[in-house]
Amino acid sequence: MKFAIYLAILALGALWALPLYVLVIGALKPLSEVLTTPVFMPSLNVDLATLSKVAGELAPVLLNTTIVVIPTALGATLIGALGAYALWRATTKLKDVLLILVAVSTYLPYQSAVVPLARFMTQIGLFDTLYGIALGLLIFYIPFATLMMLIFITALPRTVVEAAEVDGAGEFAIFTKTVLPLLGPAFASTATYLTINGWNNFFIPLVLSRTYNNHITLKVFSYVGQSGNLYNEMFSAALIASLPPLLLFIALGRYFIRGLLVLGSGGK
Repeated sequence: MKFAIYLAILALGALWALPLYVLVIGALKPLSEVLTTPVFMPSLNVDLATLSKVAGELAPVLLNTTIVVIPTALGATLIGALGAYALWRATTKLKDVLLILVAVSTYLPYQSAVVPLARFMTQIGLFDTLYGIALGLLIFYIPFATLMMLIFITALPRTVVEAAEVDGAGEFAIFTKTVLPLLGPAFASTATYLTINGWNNFFIPLVLSRTYNNHITLKVFSYVGQSGNLYNEMFSAALIASLPPLLLFIALGRYFIRGLLVLGSGGK
């Protein structure tokens, strides 16, 4: 039984790694080999010139994307934690209504808000700017972060908050000094997920930009030519763009999994 489980995990891992393998060997092939050899065949003459050229072109865009995505993910997670705490502590009859609105907002498709979002960014002067993309991502990510943090926060023992109240702490002090430190794994999990999601997001940067230089997904898309494709450059761009979220997950994956374990254990 264990052998079958390990074999299944190995097979799934191989399927997951297959696209990355194709990207790597495709990025290292000269264009002549990309066009004439099977996609799974390694290069006979490794070519680093194209990879270096594309890396230089992507460098400023990678910086722009990092500037947008990381603060947006952290900000959305923090605001979501504040909203989750407010809903957790609320005693009003409107609490259930607010929860429903947050849940509905989480599943709101981007397409339903694309026109008003673009017009709004144009009116406030943020269209085709990094600030506009960051604000657009923030608008869509706050409801998800609130819902995720609410799921985690409900696993916390209320006795901790009650003890802080007895000591005379206010709501803000309770949140910052008591609740937020206990939400470390949850905060890391949510922020990591939103960072990766924001990095890979294509639709929001597309509708809020005129150029390809505001987000990495747009820049990768720009390598798709209308009259022809330089496939080795496309492979190189896709490989370079995929490495940051992959490395981020490898570095923070244990915190992400720890947060899921905390959620699964119900805070025990």
